[in-house]
Amino acid sequence: MLSHARKVLIADDDPAILRLLTHWLEGVGYEVRQANDGAEALAAAREDCPHFLITDWEMPNLDGIELCRRMREEGFPHYVYSVLLTGRSDEGDNIVGLEAGADDLLTKPVSAPELLARLRAGARVVELENQLVSLARTDPLTGIPNRWVFFEHFERELQRASRHELPLTCVLVDIDFFKTINDTHGHVVGDVILKAFARALAQQCRPSDYICRYGGEEFCVLLTDTSEENGALWAERIRAALHEIASPSAASRYRSPPALASPSAAQQPTVPRTSSTRPTMRCAWPSTRAATVWFASTKSARSVPNRAI
Repeated sequence: MLSHARKVLIADDDPAILRLLTHWLEGVGYEVRQANDGAEALAAAREDCPHFLITDWEMPNLDGIELCRRMREEGFPHYVYSVLLTGRSDEGDNIVGLEAGADDLLTKPVSAPELLARLRAGARVVELENQLVSLARTDPLTGIPNRWVFFEHFERELQRASRHELPLTCVLVDIDFFKTINDTHGHVVGDVILKAFARALAQQCRPSDYICRYGGEEFCVLLTDTSEENGALWAERIRAALHEIASPSAASRYRSPPALASPSAAQQPTVPRTSSTRPTMRCAWPSTRAATVWFASTKSARSVPNRAI
């Protein structure tokens, strides 16, 4: 059994079946929760998403077929492997169950060895599904989330900030002269710098902040519960820290010139998925390199004073 795929939700209106299945599963280390019908199971899954759902076909309020269908429509954080228990043996019924969203069907009476074997097989599916999700949501070079994950967090946090009237600041960080580094020293050196840059940036963030590689040498950080002024101060601190990382002595290890950071901070931004960062970057480019620029719109920008580098 995969150690991380161990949470099981059982839905059945027969208390004896619930007790029996729970006994089998807890005996080999699964964490089991029980539900007396489909509606109760759906509410329990929303509260704490399981790795496996074992559900009877016929139940009051919400039957197993509709439960499987509803589970597939939910935006759960990970894949839920669904096993449908049924006393039916007709091929047409099996097709109905599979098309409703069940991954597997077991005919009653169920034996412990077969049930546990089906869950072990299901754990492999869950593991592969989780790996695919991780690959789709992570930047392969730096290991931090990609821009699509960032947009998900951005939309949620923007709604929360608007609802509770909380400040929200987004910082866009760009590495100066990165094309020159790639052209002069090669993309391998550029990749090393990007990874070190992302690592250092992530270390400066709080658990409540969100970071991503936006694209190329651009990174984004979403600072929750942070005003525009404090966001600008944070960005300037990051600029100074990242400059130290890219100092000549550090850069010599990569055989490259220093890579300087130019963060830009904006409070409560509205960035649609199809928009470009270029208006923001054009706002910052007229300023001195290795500088922090903050603004309420792309029409006006203010530089944060920093010591000469």
